[in-house]
Amino acid sequence: MSLRYLFIDFDSFFASVEQQFRPELRGKPVGVVPSLGVETTCCIAASYEAKAHGVKTGTGVREARYLCPGITFIEGNHTRYIQTHEKIRQIIHEIIYVDAVLSIDEMYGRLPPRWQAPEIARAKALEIKAALAAQIGPHISASIGIAPNRFIAKLASKLKKPDGLVLIDFEDLPEALYSMKLSDITGIGRSMGQRLHTARILTMEDLCQVSRHKLHRIWGSIDGDRMWYALRGIELPPTETHRGTIGHSHVLPPRLRSYTGAHSVLHRMLQKACRRLRAMDYFAGHLEVQVKFGFDLHWHDQTHCFPSQDSLTLGECLNSLWAQRPLDAPDPTKVAVTLSQLTHGSSHTPSLFPEENHPRRVALQHAMDAINKHYGGRTLYYAPAMEAQRCSEAAPMRISFTHIPDLELEADAASPLNSEL
Repeated sequence: MSLRYLFIDFDSFFASVEQQFRPELRGKPVGVVPSLGVETTCCIAASYEAKAHGVKTGTGVREARYLCPGITFIEGNHTRYIQTHEKIRQIIHEIIYVDAVLSIDEMYGRLPPRWQAPEIARAKALEIKAALAAQIGPHISASIGIAPNRFIAKLASKLKKPDGLVLIDFEDLPEALYSMKLSDITGIGRSMGQRLHTARILTMEDLCQVSRHKLHRIWGSIDGDRMWYALRGIELPPTETHRGTIGHSHVLPPRLRSYTGAHSVLHRMLQKACRRLRAMDYFAGHLEVQVKFGFDLHWHDQTHCFPSQDSLTLGECLNSLWAQRPLDAPDPTKVAVTLSQLTHGSSHTPSLFPEENHPRRVALQHAMDAINKHYGGRTLYYAPAMEAQRCSEAAPMRISFTHIPDLELEADAASPLNSEL
């Protein structure tokens, strides 16, 4: 018995949640967008009814309206998505141990030996589907893949969307993967796709047939060897990962598309990032600022600093970078802040300059964090973020592919669990 992994991939999660909680949207094409009334934004999710017309994640609002004239746009409710995700995780965890949550709509668990027989593994998957339908609702569906390793289980979950269930065992490989595209594999983006194309690897069948040594040369590292083994269902020890960055980006609402508005939003995002640093006990030694002016001009600058989690110290670094911005550029439309070169508190050496380490200053920022955690992230803040803090559209909580926000830490307002869950 070798069906060791059960991988769960929720179908059009944001749009499905909206259709579950809003009956008037069921069976209709829906596009979830960051903000309503902004024609330059794009869909962050689309229902399957909208996908049937060619609308997908990343499709612009104007293009989506052209492709699907009857589409309904809904502003994303990220608090609801996180609450639903947490409820779903609890339900699944009662059936099978959830080893890891990879994103807001992906998680997996390992099947113990007594559950690895195909009929038992399938029964567990169906039990998960039935529990979700009964306790959350029938309009939030999940596609499940079961396989010898996590890599194949994830690919299996993509084969029969939506609401699919696919088992792939060793005897099914590699033929069971031939219908997939190379771009379906996480890690094969545009650059790697071009490398494979240059090597005359154009299909999944080509990739599965190539030698391990050739994949090593194409990837230029042991990652090519890991891909070769993964495609054959072989489970390898996981590679150790370290958090590399903390950051936020935001398309500016029209009322903040000015130099002062952009500067204030940058400070709001930096202060949110510093709260996350302190909550996780990390210190950042590098700050990068990115600004899009108009629709064509991209500007960025960066600076190093002694590793810090202090909002005032990093705010001064931000001001120094902002002073170098182009002064004759169009109004800013998008901003981003990224903190990197992270050091965990257990490995951090305090600065010899005591100002930011003064006990009262440290205590003040932790007290601010506690108040914001209880009453919402817009309660207490430093003055440079004032204009953005007063605008509810400025850098609200968002869910990314790699980060599920902590509602207590990052929510703009106190948000008890939705009673409908």
